[in-house]
Amino acid sequence: MSSYHSTMIDLIEYRGVKHSLPLAIDDMSLAFHLGIHNRTLWFFILEKNKLYNTFDIDKRGKGTGKRGIQDPDKRLKRAQKVMLSKFLNPIPVGEHIGAYVPGRSCMATAQQHVGKGVIISMDIKDFFPSVKRAMVRHYFRSLGYAHRVASLMADLVTYKNFLPQGAPTSGMVANLVADQRFDRTIMRELKELGPDWVYTRYSDDIDISHPDKPTREGVAAVVNLVRARVKEAGFTINENKTRTEPYWNRQKVLGIVVNEKPNVQRTDYMHVRCMIHNCMMHGFASQCERADKESIGALISHIRGKLNYFKQIDPIKSGHLQKLFDAAVDMHAEETADEVDFSDG
Repeated sequence: MSSYHSTMIDLIEYRGVKHSLPLAIDDMSLAFHLGIHNRTLWFFILEKNKLYNTFDIDKRGKGTGKRGIQDPDKRLKRAQKVMLSKFLNPIPVGEHIGAYVPGRSCMATAQQHVGKGVIISMDIKDFFPSVKRAMVRHYFRSLGYAHRVASLMADLVTYKNFLPQGAPTSGMVANLVADQRFDRTIMRELKELGPDWVYTRYSDDIDISHPDKPTREGVAAVVNLVRARVKEAGFTINENKTRTEPYWNRQKVLGIVVNEKPNVQRTDYMHVRCMIHNCMMHGFASQCERADKESIGALISHIRGKLNYFKQIDPIKSGHLQKLFDAAVDMHAEETADEVDFSDG
């Protein structure tokens, strides 16, 4: 079929897109909005599975296995970043979604569950790999894009039929697909069970809370509801990570204690404090193996990540640790000189 006839079919199928997104009616207009040549777009589409560097990293926690990472070629990643800013970020998402949304944080998600009678936490198994190309194409079709254009857009953000872990678009695409396929349904049905249920999802972490302590049967009904709707949408709940915490136990959301107010978990705080203290007393290199880090740079990045996380929750406690960390870096300046980047403050 000629390009002219393909474009005419797309124009006939086109009905206008939602959220004032860019008008893309064929491959050429899509390439234009991405700031690339049409032939470059087709190179990305036809050769995409060769344009990723694949490797494994350790999952959070020692001995929990490996996580596959698919990191796109810098040219493809550049186009994906444009797609994120023009086609994905402008789409409004509800407050129940916390991850990968500019301006939101784990703290904002945790605050929605402070002081509750019960918190139910569930985890989606293999979240990104479970988001298939067909799901992504269906989502773009629901925005108003023609089938052919939606297919091209789905190809640009998927690798071997699923969302790659290293692409800049994957987080937001996963959010939008999950919101369409099960978030909205679960929230609607929770309201039918009772008006006070609160539902949030931070990437693959689902938390549901209620101000009162429901009955055992009420909690089971919520768990079964979420499990069923997630399964119907093509995803799977990791049953080993499902837990229910009443108000008299320590309640955590995304690692943040939320019984009375958002608070840093004491064991996490003391662990990082001890790590920094040992770095100060014995040097950073001596702590790499104990922290399961392959280099001083990796250890420093790990500590700074923890400090930034703590800063969101409790700036005062984080400030004390930051001063201790800065002192340790200064004390071992020769050891850390080539490893610390102070450009972001």
